[in-house]
Amino acid sequence: MRSVAESEFQANAVSSRITSTKNPLLQSVRKLLKRRYRDELGLVRIEGTREIDRALEAGIQFEYAIYCESLSRFERARKTVERLRSAGLQTLYSTTTEVFLKFSQWQNPDGLLVVGRQPSTKLHDIQSTVGDIYLVVDGVEKPGNLGSMLRTADATGCAAVIVTDPALDLFNPNVIRASLGTVFSKTCVVVSANDAAEWLRSSGCRIVATSPSASVSYLDTNLAGDCAMVIGSEKDGLTEFWLAASDELVKLPNLGAADSLNAAMSATALLFESYRQRQSPLTAS
Repeated sequence: MRSVAESEFQANAVSSRITSTKNPLLQSVRKLLKRRYRDELGLVRIEGTREIDRALEAGIQFEYAIYCESLSRFERARKTVERLRSAGLQTLYSTTTEVFLKFSQWQNPDGLLVVGRQPSTKLHDIQSTVGDIYLVVDGVEKPGNLGSMLRTADATGCAAVIVTDPALDLFNPNVIRASLGTVFSKTCVVVSANDAAEWLRSSGCRIVATSPSASVSYLDTNLAGDCAMVIGSEKDGLTEFWLAASDELVKLPNLGAADSLNAAMSATALLFESYRQRQSPLTAS
């Protein structure tokens, strides 16, 4: 049974050409900037050519697209519009520069925005194999940090990103933007810390967590495979749960006055060290 909000949302999608900033459909699109509305409808708002291309490749189910051919950067998006049509999307709305700039979240937009169904991935959907590495992000608060971590996990061959007890949702537009759309292409699961730890243990993974008080450097521990690296929240760091659940605590060098690094930077250091270790047998031969 559809919710009142979803019925309203679908009823608003009536015109193939949007010429007014007061169009009811645009009001619904604006509402998708709010987590409550995204969660209630199970929808995601995606803006930007690269982000939409990755969502396309990941098989996201699209509801409709809004585009503006008169924007100077639209040439970047033209091929993506054709890809959307080829993929079977029939509901596309054109609009004016004035209208698109009014509801776009970005400066200098590409002139293309889509609304689609939120993907839902569970722990049992992860196809774990021997040698996999995982990034666990606990209690993340800042969308830019989560997006950056997703992007780095994608670059370094991380099997999946497991987000535990977050203060935000994966489909925050700023997460999508900072991840360059890899939130769709990279396997990403949101679960409780307890469920994550149980699944990792059952998969045979060592749990390695970062802590300023650790005595072992991340450079001196095995991150080459069958391990999960845990990053704590920006404000409070690791919780007592993850400190107790970890098989090993490691630290990152810090010669400055601040007592910790940015969460995304810590994840980047760990993920690229893991990548280096996985490549070292090849370079040594």
